[in-house]
Amino acid sequence: MAAPVAAAPPPGSGLTAPGRPLAAFRHRDFRVLLLSTLALQVGSWVQTIGMGWLVLHDLDGNATSLGVVALLRGASLLLLSPVGGFLSGRFERRRQLVVYTSASASIAALLAVLITFGAIELWMVYVTAILAGAVEALAGPIRMLLVYDSVGGEDLTNAVALNSLGGNAMRVIGPAIGATLISLVGTEGAFQMQAACLVLAAILTWRLRPSPPEAQEATGMWRAIAAGLAYVVRDRRMAVIVFMALIPSIVVYPYVTFLPVFARDVLDSDQTGYGMLAAAVGLGSLAGGAVVAVTSNRARLGPGMMWSCLFYCAAVLLFAFMRELWLAVGVLAVAGVFHSVYAALNSSLMQLKADPEFRGQVMSLQSMTWGTTPFAALLMGRMIDHWGAPHVVAAWMTVALLMTLVTLVLSREMRRV
Repeated sequence: MAAPVAAAPPPGSGLTAPGRPLAAFRHRDFRVLLLSTLALQVGSWVQTIGMGWLVLHDLDGNATSLGVVALLRGASLLLLSPVGGFLSGRFERRRQLVVYTSASASIAALLAVLITFGAIELWMVYVTAILAGAVEALAGPIRMLLVYDSVGGEDLTNAVALNSLGGNAMRVIGPAIGATLISLVGTEGAFQMQAACLVLAAILTWRLRPSPPEAQEATGMWRAIAAGLAYVVRDRRMAVIVFMALIPSIVVYPYVTFLPVFARDVLDSDQTGYGMLAAAVGLGSLAGGAVVAVTSNRARLGPGMMWSCLFYCAAVLLFAFMRELWLAVGVLAVAGVFHSVYAALNSSLMQLKADPEFRGQVMSLQSMTWGTTPFAALLMGRMIDHWGAPHVVAAWMTVALLMTLVTLVLSREMRRV
């Protein structure tokens, strides 16, 4: 049986009426959860800028070093996300998320201290990447399920879109803050800011109403995980949805890890250019999130997910050919529009079409798909070191385009949902 959701909110009026662009704001818990997510996202993007510059500049690393950091974090995600999905249905979700967010804040604070005292070494970055990935693996399914807990099925797509819209706004702000802090304070400033944002996120999360664990049979953890995987395999529609989450995660997303390489080696810029590139995707994603929020009451989500994924791959392919910073920023902004639409629709379909008893495990699979990105990033990093970022990224995006196109043509299920 599914975990109970919050009591029905007032019907709302104007933009918050059911089916309207801000319908999810009728729900008090969603408003609190959104604020928590915004704080988390600011910290995450500040950390992304700080980690990239720490490894590439402060520690004299290279593209392979960046790939190893992402790989270690992703390995934790891949291995522990099913555990997070299992725990999300067995223990009170709000309390778990507060603990995990506090642990992430402690990791960020530790990095800031090590950098401040000049004690940081590359192997320490690797260790903290493992720890951070483990915490993220446990927290990820819970944060996604809390969106459903806060609004229920009727407003879920709108809530996912608004959550994505807010996160992408922070994607614009966060990199700019990170680059500014590095310039004014040093790399440690980025991790100090991340720790402060995570503490705020934990405080806001505690203000949510408790989410009682789902009533389940006393099934062992490994048995429950296996049952969730078996459900996805036998349900063709859900299998295609999960596969569509895998294509960008494995073939497209790894390019983000190497934006510092594009900024420095291809576009002849510095940390400011790096921040602009990272922010560009978020800027475009704001428009994409707005599109999904406005159209969230449409009956079929599958076609929009497929086409937006196709155009996302095409935009990143075009980015690989850019040699002027302002053109590269513009193309990544367009890519951000399609990425935001694709991601919101894919996440909504995962929750809306999953059987309630398997929703936690399906959400853990989404976290696992994120964990596959760094493994691909390591391979991409090695290839970039040998053949250069533009050629490698262009080749990978071509593969992603073809995979998406074949799935679009062959999958009748996605044209019907």
